[in-house]
Amino acid sequence: MAFTYQSVVDLARLPLNDLDKTRYSDATLLAFANHGMLQVLKRRPDLFVGQFASLPDAEKVLADTFPLPAGYVQTVADYVTARAEMTDDEHVNSGRAAAFGQLFGAEAQP
Repeated sequence: MAFTYQSVVDLARLPLNDLDKTRYSDATLLAFANHGMLQVLKRRPDLFVGQFASLPDAEKVLADTFPLPAGYVQTVADYVTARAEMTDDEHVNSGRAAAFGQLFGAEAQP
């Protein structure tokens, strides 16, 4: 099964408790996913060797194929979750957002 950016957004919605898409639009979460992919590229450019056409450009759409191995879908979804939670009340959610940010940081390291 090929994963898409929609897969990343859908996974991020689970811990955000937003399966009905009322708190965050797909466009907002997709923007965070695109930024997350740029962070992965910055930290792990080796993941994109031989995939010039799949390099992150912050312009992917929900239907685009996710270019990394399946294990990175959850990594980028954690980044999306952290970014989304940081847009909420920063005092209430700061600990939770920091935890998801640390998950991304730990998983994106070589």
